[in-house]
Amino acid sequence: MTGGLLRSPRMLLMAGIAFLITTGALFHFYVYPRTTLLPLEQTRIQRLVSPSATYLDTAAFRLHRGVPVQDTVAIYGDPQAGDDRTAVWVEFSSLDTRDGERVDYHERRTAFDRRTGLAVQCCGEYVDDDPGAPQTGLAFRLPAGAQPRSYPMFDPVLRREVSLRFERAETVEGVPTYRYTYSAGPVKTADLPGPVPGTLVGMPGEKRVAVARYTEVTRTIWVEPESGLTVRTRERRRDTLRTPDQVERQVAFDADLVTSPAEVRAFADEAARFRRWMLLARLWIPAGCVVLAAVLGVLAVLGVPYGRRRGARAVPASAAAEHQQQVPGHDFADAG
Repeated sequence: MTGGLLRSPRMLLMAGIAFLITTGALFHFYVYPRTTLLPLEQTRIQRLVSPSATYLDTAAFRLHRGVPVQDTVAIYGDPQAGDDRTAVWVEFSSLDTRDGERVDYHERRTAFDRRTGLAVQCCGEYVDDDPGAPQTGLAFRLPAGAQPRSYPMFDPVLRREVSLRFERAETVEGVPTYRYTYSAGPVKTADLPGPVPGTLVGMPGEKRVAVARYTEVTRTIWVEPESGLTVRTRERRRDTLRTPDQVERQVAFDADLVTSPAEVRAFADEAARFRRWMLLARLWIPAGCVVLAAVLGVLAVLGVPYGRRRGARAVPASAAAEHQQQVPGHDFADAG
């Protein structure tokens, strides 16, 4: 009987150890890896604003200076086109003035690996009106567990892969982030439809000349590394018109665009929530399970009893009563 009582707590301890080890391993090797997969469903809108931009109205060929502009970038997932390994997102980017006049517009559909974030070719991708435009590098964002190193990334305006370089660690709205940046261009991005009067591009001696748009971009992003979510974006963009001799003739757009402060706070809160959950799944819950399992293991080895001590002898009730009578002052009621 005594052996059974002693073995039962030990069996409970061993069962608890097995449960804790299984739970920790489940979170570390199953829950966390699934958490890092980029989602099939996606709805994310970011606004980059500039209080003072320069842009050329190509319809009237009139240059405007000091104009507030906003670049609205909306990303939507197409879950029906994706699967366990691949996701498909569609991005719409509209650059407009405060009065609603459109300065520039881009659209793309991109498929990418849900674990690495790298673009793949499979599912009817396109960039603007070019269905055959090759997209390589990171499609939209860094993967979960971002590292302090360089990454290849696709720029939809320049339509080419660029090198996103790690600069340093910074804190944004209380959230630890990695700061990355790239600079690229000038790159030819469009031909203006038809020749324009030479006087409009500083060439009064020419009746009409062909011009093309060239774009250069410097983009900096602040990324919360555990989730891979972008908390803040800053983009310096400059477009110019060039003649076939590669001479820059006219500024078409010039602005320094940044994520609005309200959206930075919202993105930082979102990234902080993802960060806490990912740290729980990857580190804190498994570590807590290991510590508790170790404590239970020590108790099991030392044999801490939950009943009588090992080798303890039962005392008959008659002997106990006789001993109690021999102890003076045992009846506290009478003593009172």
